[in-house]
Amino acid sequence: MTKLLLPLALVASCTASALPRNPASADLVAKSWVSLPITYKERSAPLRKRDQDVPLFNITSISYLVELSIGTPGQSVKVAIDTGSDELWVNPDCTSSGLTASQARECNADGQYDVSKSSTADILSTTNQIIYGKGAVDLEYVTDNIALPDSTINVTSAQFGVATQSSDLNEGILGLGWGNGLNLDYNNFIDELAVENVTNSRAFSVALGSVSANNGGVLIFGGVDTKKFTGSLVSNKILGPQGNEQLNRYWIQMTGIALSRSGSSSKAYSNANMAIVLDSGSSLSYLPSSIVSSMASDFSGTYDSSSQLYTVPCSQATSSGTVDFTFGAVTIKVPFNEFIWQYSSSLCILGAVPVGDTSTALLGDTFMRSAFVVFDQTTETISMAQYVNCGENEQAIPASGAGNFTGECDTGSAKNAGGRVTFSMAGLAVAAVAGLAVAL
Repeated sequence: MTKLLLPLALVASCTASALPRNPASADLVAKSWVSLPITYKERSAPLRKRDQDVPLFNITSISYLVELSIGTPGQSVKVAIDTGSDELWVNPDCTSSGLTASQARECNADGQYDVSKSSTADILSTTNQIIYGKGAVDLEYVTDNIALPDSTINVTSAQFGVATQSSDLNEGILGLGWGNGLNLDYNNFIDELAVENVTNSRAFSVALGSVSANNGGVLIFGGVDTKKFTGSLVSNKILGPQGNEQLNRYWIQMTGIALSRSGSSSKAYSNANMAIVLDSGSSLSYLPSSIVSSMASDFSGTYDSSSQLYTVPCSQATSSGTVDFTFGAVTIKVPFNEFIWQYSSSLCILGAVPVGDTSTALLGDTFMRSAFVVFDQTTETISMAQYVNCGENEQAIPASGAGNFTGECDTGSAKNAGGRVTFSMAGLAVAAVAGLAVAL
């Protein structure tokens, strides 16, 4: 399984109004959804030269977390959301030698779950180890109650992992992928919400939010927010495992990528019709090298062979235009300032990494910041629309799926705010900032 170092990322907000068109009321039931606000956490971490301990300068990176209350009485724990993995686990080792002092403090601030202090906990006899590209975690499994803050929802006897040892990981993970009978042999959190009738189906929606949105992101289990997107949600089938993979992931058929600049005709990239994974846990997108190299040329980019990333002039991020991703009948337009990461005032990084033809192609946060996405395992569909934030109007997803919802926002008022992330860049200013490591 491919692994990556993945800091989580974000989207943006605006204001607008329109009349919604929603599914027939006969297809809806009493409130069958629960939303969790996504909070962002900024951290300052020193960049260091490779194989040296001399700090070069500090940067700010961002993680996006949701809060759970685990056990009886409840213990507050924050975990990072990730559609690229399947399991919930908590309690990273905050004393790991791979963490900086600030990361250790942030790790402790996220909360730790003490199984001995819960009257409803049951320690199971099963264990597991997950090895990431940077870092690893050993787990023992328990079952316990999990309450969702600001609601009456209490998921009983949910199974999850408790870290007994970890390295270079400073946040637990809420995996939102496929569970029992597919990737796991037990019910994951998505399964439990459906089994206990908290949601109508195994469906959830994600709007990551942004720094400028003042913690405006939201994760809605069993529901959508029609004031977080514009236009109609368009559904596409989730594809089965691709290539030599056996795991189920959120594969979808992408039919095109184009570059649109203000005052110029759109340029379509060749060979962009492909199966691709949507992964909220990946900060960058991973695309065939032929597409990325052509895209980098259009942004006057320079390739750094040690990091396999393209740097681009920061003036490109402030120019008017979009990178357009098409999936059948829906196109998500990603503004340049969302697709280009501003590392510093003078160094910017293209939000796509080149991969070989046999490697997994995926769209991470450089794409997802601009999309409102519904992942529905029951109907085996992914529904998308252009992300816009114009308020709040949460509604249940019917068992038939989310394809009949229309957003209430006006595209004319859409604004996006960029984010920053760091990578190992030999010759530029090196050593990766410790972020969240998750499986792709």
